[in-house]
Amino acid sequence: MQTEAILQYFVPYIQREIAKLSEELSKTWDFRQFEDEMMKLMAQLEACLITCVLEERLTDPAFLKQLKLLGSKLGMGFKEYRRIRVRLCSGVQVTITTPYFLKAKPKRGRRKRGPNGRGKHLGLEVLGILGQVSPAFLSKTVQMALLCPSYEVAKAVLKEQGVDINVKTLRRYCQLAGERGMKWRGVMSLEGTENLEGVTVVVGIDGGRLRERRRKPGRWKKGQKRQGFYTEWREPKLFTIYFLDAKGEVMREFAPLHDATMGDHKAAFALLEQYLSALPLEQAEKLVFCGDGAPWIWSDVVSLCERMNLDMSKVHQVLDYTHAKQQLDALLDYAGKRKRQKGKLDRKWKTLLWNGQIDELKTEIEKQCVGSRKVAALKKWQNYFKENQNRMQYQSFEGQHIPCGSGSVESAIRRVINLRLKAPGTFWKIEMAEIFLFLRSQLISGRWSIMMRNLTRQMARMLHRVNDEKLNVDQFQPRLASLPIR
Repeated sequence: MQTEAILQYFVPYIQREIAKLSEELSKTWDFRQFEDEMMKLMAQLEACLITCVLEERLTDPAFLKQLKLLGSKLGMGFKEYRRIRVRLCSGVQVTITTPYFLKAKPKRGRRKRGPNGRGKHLGLEVLGILGQVSPAFLSKTVQMALLCPSYEVAKAVLKEQGVDINVKTLRRYCQLAGERGMKWRGVMSLEGTENLEGVTVVVGIDGGRLRERRRKPGRWKKGQKRQGFYTEWREPKLFTIYFLDAKGEVMREFAPLHDATMGDHKAAFALLEQYLSALPLEQAEKLVFCGDGAPWIWSDVVSLCERMNLDMSKVHQVLDYTHAKQQLDALLDYAGKRKRQKGKLDRKWKTLLWNGQIDELKTEIEKQCVGSRKVAALKKWQNYFKENQNRMQYQSFEGQHIPCGSGSVESAIRRVINLRLKAPGTFWKIEMAEIFLFLRSQLISGRWSIMMRNLTRQMARMLHRVNDEKLNVDQFQPRLASLPIR
């Protein structure tokens, strides 16, 4: 085999190079330089071996036969073998031979050209090589762009690791991973083996903040270097889904699900519906929705439950206890400082709130407040506390092991949005903000490896089922063919 020939050549070569580097180390005592040179040496060996294996696989007649059958189901035909460059995990670019497939030409008068033309390197996609980049290299570079405060910083860190990449290419990799992953949001984050028997599913919903970058219309003025842009604040809607056992403890074996969107509240709940539809909710013991007092949350929760035909006996709505206490503090201010001096009134009203005694709270307001303060306090009580009375039964929730707070979604907003997208002096185009919200959600929630595996194994799953005559490509893609097959 070619791999054996490569190893027979490289082993003595590596031995000679290591001897040289070891001698140099004894003179300079610069171990960092020694490490860098060793990494380059191993990268050469890695590139040669991977190139050999890829060439052998991609030019295999049996593999081409399978690709042709898969291509026929995708409306594509084999055209020729082409030589292209592929970037490996170490950052080294190698040239390989790969089969090139082409879609049939459209009929006259109906010509349409997609963003990437009509061709596809189908063999590479089956192996998980997207955009002529290996899965490991794509994952490494995109994670660095997501975690670092800017592309420039990510570029500098990658260069320290021996990967020389420019900002434009780094941004393109983020778009590649984000756009492909967002086609199957919800399913893309799951392994397909989730068992929710006896589990409480908790959904937290809230909004964050980031600055939009929107180009100013009109022509550039003479001598103007830039057109300029608007920088309004926008509120991305974020939700988190996590799982509790029968005792109300968080199940560590299930990583939470996070996602967010730049769309309005209807778009956010449409996205949430995609995630919940992908889960076996019929197995769950309870489904809990938790959020603050924003009216859009609760009206959309009701609409969502109706659309999904959920068993309403399992559904619970909880208004975050911390937000409720903040509103209660504002209500206590109407009673006056003198009555609050000893703290007895605070404790009494908070006890009523915890017990869900909202009508008794009204009696206390009428007793403690006077004049215009009483009118304002009763109005607040009616609009906030009475409206959400069923969502404030905290003592009852605690007894049923139902969480009373939305700390999980508050934490997710800080980690997903604030630490990267809300940075000072950072402005986002809507499309790129949507991509980063999706990708950071997968990374922060701990589901990055699952998402990347589903992303790169999509075409391989189709190839595994290529002999199934009932395979329908249109039905296959949305559900990723029920996920397993790794």
